[in-house]
Amino acid sequence: MARCSICYTVIAEGEAPKSCPDCQVEYHLSCWDEIGGCGSYGCKRAAVAQKPPVPVVVGAGWGDAKECPSCGGHIGASMLVCGCGARFPWADPMTRAEYNAWIEKERAVKTSRTALIWMFIFSLIGVTAPIVGPIAGVYAYKKRKQMQATGGTYLAMGYGSAAIGGCYLLMFIAVMLGA
Repeated sequence: MARCSICYTVIAEGEAPKSCPDCQVEYHLSCWDEIGGCGSYGCKRAAVAQKPPVPVVVGAGWGDAKECPSCGGHIGASMLVCGCGARFPWADPMTRAEYNAWIEKERAVKTSRTALIWMFIFSLIGVTAPIVGPIAGVYAYKKRKQMQATGGTYLAMGYGSAAIGGCYLLMFIAVMLGA
């Protein structure tokens, strides 16, 4: 009883095995036909992989190019970055007004993130924590809608600053009353 070297099952007594003429390895006839030749690596009768066809480039409905809203140049329809350095949040074409509004929103989010980071750092300093902490908490609360896309990390920093500031304030009051 021989085993097929492709599917590794026993070749039954009634089945006619297919033997490779070069390496003499036995296969089911259906396995040999399915892969198109010998399954042994390096054998001259090994199956040859067929090269897949070249993919068809399909336009996205507006053509293969779009206009960059920053510089006015033409770029590929699916590009998210232009040669001028402009980057885009999605592949759909944007008007100049949409692009400028998106850029302004990105700048505002970046400014808010930076402010919350600095307020968090200053809240870790004991002396400034009772003042900076509540400011950071109020700032984070007011910017919560703007900061939704940042994953919550910066809002947590703002609220954490408020909690740290509150703890330091309670410690200062306890020290003052105890003294």
